Amino acid sequence: MTTSESDKLRVDALKKEVYSCSRCGFCRIWDWRGVDWVCPTYPYTEAFDTQYARGRLNMVQQYMEGSVQVNQHFMEHLMQCSLCGSCAVHCPVGIPLFEVWQAFRSDLADAGLVYSAHQRVIDNILQHHSIFEPLPGKEARRQGAPRHAKVLYFPGCQTNRKSRAIGKATTDLLAKLKVDYAILQEDACCGYPLYDIGQMEAMRTNAAHTLAAIEAYQPDVVLTTCIGCYRALKVVYPEKLNLPVRPQVQHIHEFLPSVPAGQAQTLSRKVTFHDPCIMGRHMGIYDEPRALIRSVPGVELVEMYSNREHALCCGAGGGVLGAFDDLSAQVAVERLQQAARAGAEQVVTSCPTCVVNLKRAVRRAGVSLAVTDVVELLNEAVRGD
Repeated sequence: MTTSESDKLRVDALKKEVYSCSRCGFCRIWDWRGVDWVCPTYPYTEAFDTQYARGRLNMVQQYMEGSVQVNQHFMEHLMQCSLCGSCAVHCPVGIPLFEVWQAFRSDLADAGLVYSAHQRVIDNILQHHSIFEPLPGKEARRQGAPRHAKVLYFPGCQTNRKSRAIGKATTDLLAKLKVDYAILQEDACCGYPLYDIGQMEAMRTNAAHTLAAIEAYQPDVVLTTCIGCYRALKVVYPEKLNLPVRPQVQHIHEFLPSVPAGQAQTLSRKVTFHDPCIMGRHMGIYDEPRALIRSVPGVELVEMYSNREHALCCGAGGGVLGAFDDLSAQVAVERLQQAARAGAEQVVTSCPTCVVNLKRAVRRAGVSLAVTDVVELLNEAVRGD
């Protein structure tokens, strides 16, 4: 399919920025201030220009000019980007590259262009309100009518299906703290995976279901442990979809800014914090989770070579985990080896997708590291009655 002059392109609003690229190549390799490779996936590809930001900007330019035939190979090179935002942070010209990638993916989606490996995710969310297909008999296991609670815990798809330890740690922790809470029992995806791949209209459709499910509980606070769910509900719904969220949306680092001193027990270990790209580069949250970790007695926080705005992506974001399994795993291996070199015994993060991808790569990386979510560390540290 070739673009036409009549196509309405979101990237038109970023045309000046798209054509500002100096082609310096700093979006590929940096080797300075804690960063070896700016693009986390590039080292594990065939190393074409179109497999890091400089070449992808040229792809955008050609699409805007109507001079490119978009096929699955084109989509493959575009979708190997994890949307980590590292290229934007390290761009000497200051091009808002994350905004460009998201706008471009949205334009392609509006034109009916979908990378084949992502179609199942779209179908599952629209049909089952989860990135995964429903478990057999799940309908019969659902509980009764929602009850009003001050706090509604919104687990998210990955926690519900792949990182259940995070969900259990959260509910255990809330019980210890005697919080009046309910947990969203039914499948209700925040839709952030749709945002990642540009499917904005599908996200809007799904968001209506999700907001209705939340409002059935009439909560004052929606609590998340997934930073993707947090950004979807806090930022994308009101700012990108024009869908207001009535309850206050809080991540666990806001809800529990420190471990209660009277309930804390000492945990003697070295941990390192893996900055999820959404939490760090996309939302600018760096200090709060570290302060929360440091509030646990006995825990020593050590930093990896790449941290904060320079942090290496785990390799799972932007739809990469679902579409390019081995590529995602190779990036995770490098991140785990950074953690091991820092002397950490445990990698702590705030994204269940990061947890899933890093955990599965531990053996491949040849390291001896525990990988957990921050809420699991907090639950271990807080004593019950």
